[in-house]
Amino acid sequence: MAALALALAMILIVGLRQSASAQDGYHYFDRVDYRDGSLRVARDFGAEDGSLVARQDLAKGKPFQPYPRGKYAHEDRGYRNEFGDKYAYEEAYARAYQQAYEHTFRRY
Repeated sequence: MAALALALAMILIVGLRQSASAQDGYHYFDRVDYRDGSLRVARDFGAEDGSLVARQDLAKGKPFQPYPRGKYAHEDRGYRNEFGDKYAYEEAYARAYQQAYEHTFRRY
């Protein structure tokens, strides 16, 4: 009987803790939204850098090279530890960089 009372007490405590964290506004989905926000930051920086490098390459008569290089090779500009998965951030940055580079380079 004591074990049953203890189990019920634990269930009640866990339920109250989950309810309190829901009231604080922290949910699993908040973390997902934050991750999406960090990938948006990565895409913004990648697009900005890709477009800039494409314009520089065109001005200097360089050939088409859509992959991040030089100071952009690390693909982590704007990254903060709070963003979580650095690999996902770098992947989003590189993809946006390449798309912006290609779009800018082919436009001129």
